[in-house]
Amino acid sequence: MRILFTSVGGIVRKKIGLSVTSIGLILFLIVLIPVTRVDEVINTFFTLTPGTKYGPYDTGTYYHTKVWIFKSALQGNILIEGEGVHISVNGYNAGELRNIYVKGEKGFTIEPADDQYTFTFDNTQGSTPSLVKFTLREVWTASYSPLVWILGLVGLFLIIPSGLTISVVTYFRAPSRKTDPQT
Repeated sequence: MRILFTSVGGIVRKKIGLSVTSIGLILFLIVLIPVTRVDEVINTFFTLTPGTKYGPYDTGTYYHTKVWIFKSALQGNILIEGEGVHISVNGYNAGELRNIYVKGEKGFTIEPADDQYTFTFDNTQGSTPSLVKFTLREVWTASYSPLVWILGLVGLFLIIPSGLTISVVTYFRAPSRKTDPQT
């Protein structure tokens, strides 16, 4: 008498194929999670006397962004106590931030930011001293390191297809037939 049964190895191979596919998919999806890093690059304060300028290459008035694969954004905050001053930002994508009169507090964002930036604080038209507090942060929103990108691509182009191939071959393989030696 012939007994037909499926092999246990086929079920195991199918589970292995699905597991390998899941691992590849997880590796690829991890790469897609954005990572945000904020670095405070300038934090300074100074007093501007009437008729003076501070910058563009004085301490705390210039910054060179870290140029990587991805561009960053610069977020600045200026706090003026006393009479207002004129602010000028020179650099890539900073066209609207030239010769702006600031009294009190002003925040700005330069996005995307790239290369060298200089900041000039001008109190030449003022009649009283002004205390200026200037803070600049560089914000990176990017993915992980290049090594993790490579792992994600390996997961997408090698591990997922391998797992799917194992699953499909196991699914379409005919069940093995064995005969009972007693018949």
